[in-house]
This record gives sequence, C-alpha cells and structure tokens, in this order.
Amino acid sequence: MNTSAARNRGLWEGSVGRVPMLAAASSAATTLLFIPILLRSPSTTEALSAFWLMAFVAAAPLTAYLLNRRLHADLGVVESLLVGLPQLPVIVLLSVAGVWLDVQRGFLLAGSGEEAMSYGIGISVSAVAGAVLLVLVAVAARLGGIRRN
Repeated sequence: MNTSAARNRGLWEGSVGRVPMLAAASSAATTLLFIPILLRSPSTTEALSAFWLMAFVAAAPLTAYLLNRRLHADLGVVESLLVGLPQLPVIVLLSVAGVWLDVQRGFLLAGSGEEAMSYGIGISVSAVAGAVLLVLVAVAARLGGIRRN
C-alpha cells in the first residue's frame, strides 16, 4: 500500500467524511452567486434575467454533482440530505442580509412597514427556495456518487 495514501486517511476518508466538504462547496457556490445581488443598487427596478436565475438554481447542485463525481463518495439518502441541508439557512441569511443592506443604504426606512414586509416576504420566499435547493443538491450529490463503467 502506498504510504502517503495511508497517511492521508482520516476525516475525509469514506462517504461520511466527505459530506462536510460537499456541503461547504455547494454553499460557497450559492453564496458566491448571490454576492452580485447583494451589491446591486436597490434603486434599480430591473428584474433578474432568466439566465441569472437558472445559474442561481443550478450552481449548487452542479457543484455537488461534479465534486462528488471526482470524490466517488457513495452517499446514502441521509448523507445526501446532509449535503443539501446548509442551503436552507444560507439562502435565508442571504435574503435577510439583502434586506438589511437595503435598510442601511436608505432604500427602506428603518422600522417601517415596508421593512417588516421585506423581511417577512423575503424570509418566506427564501425558505421555500432553500428547501428546493436542498432537494436539488441532495439529488445531485447522490447521483454524482454513482459509479459508472
């Protein structure tokens, strides 16, 4: 047995040890794609393009799929769901951060009904989007681990 391969065993060995790496990579993809949305000017009324929305929906699942193809981690249902689980709080926190930035920039009046509605609607919609991404990432991570001949 190769001695360097034997030394590298440990936390990242096996399917369970690779779950945190897959979860972190897919969450990072979501966060990196959301940063331009946070940095945009709140006074613009332009809607996001269909391409941008498709990229936002596909980035985390594609990252999980491709990384698991490389790692060959045979994930079960529970491990796959654990890979996708961070998507839910990441999306909700990014949505809250977006509203908070709009308040700090003066676009929304602090303590107003508009701010409360933005938080309420934003959290509700982002929780649904996070749940959808959770399932998509879990399915993609599971499919990425399937061995092909």
